[in-house]
Amino acid sequence: MRMLSVRGAEVAVRQVGRGRDIVLLHGFQNDHTAWDPYIGRLDLDAYRVTALDFVGCGSSSSVGDWRRCTIGEYAEDLFAVCDFVPVVAPVVIGHSLGGAVALEAALTHEDRLRALVLVAPASTTGFDFLPDSDAFESLAHPTLDQQRQLARAAFRRPPTEDEFEALLAVIARATPEHIEGAARSMRDFHRHDDLARLRLPCLLLCGDRDRHVPLQNLLATQQAIQHCGLQVYYDIGHVPFAETPDRFADDVGQFLKSLG
Repeated sequence: MRMLSVRGAEVAVRQVGRGRDIVLLHGFQNDHTAWDPYIGRLDLDAYRVTALDFVGCGSSSSVGDWRRCTIGEYAEDLFAVCDFVPVVAPVVIGHSLGGAVALEAALTHEDRLRALVLVAPASTTGFDFLPDSDAFESLAHPTLDQQRQLARAAFRRPPTEDEFEALLAVIARATPEHIEGAARSMRDFHRHDDLARLRLPCLLLCGDRDRHVPLQNLLATQQAIQHCGLQVYYDIGHVPFAETPDRFADDVGQFLKSLG
């Protein structure tokens, strides 16, 4: 891990491999280690992987204001990290919150990216599926039990207890500023009508049993993007790269090869 001074914060970055550039963006309350099942299946002689921890997550620094932990701020961090490393025209693979960050980055500076892989991305119509304000409050200001419940709900095929406890340890490091800022910005992420102007190649992968983002919202995002492939996994939840890692790696690999 390297610590980079990025836009007034310290951002932890891991880089492995060589070859064409891939940047990995993790999900809500998580960190770069979420991608270990995928990285372990990559040909690191063909691809150079850059994975970062969002501000307020993992080994990156905390900040005093939730406004520094939003989708828009994280998109700017992505470009700042790419400038520092440097990484030119990467394929950005984003999960959940990270998928929204990837979309925001593409909508802001599409010319700087080669392609997007969206893995169960946050809804581009905000939290229109949440039943009431109490549900949002449990996301933005969760108790420890609510955090545990949210983590459990991510999986249709649950991890082992050791794996789940390791995940909870990662979640415990997420700062209140990250949790509130990410929750607020996902609630306000209304980018669906902007997606039609994207021209870069995209692939969206998701599970049909996702309990975090409804399948209808995921399909709406995919259908709004002009050049976006789709892979829906049967009986899989919100984390396909952990629940069906071999199939996920194969499908993403085919997409990467199609880019030439």
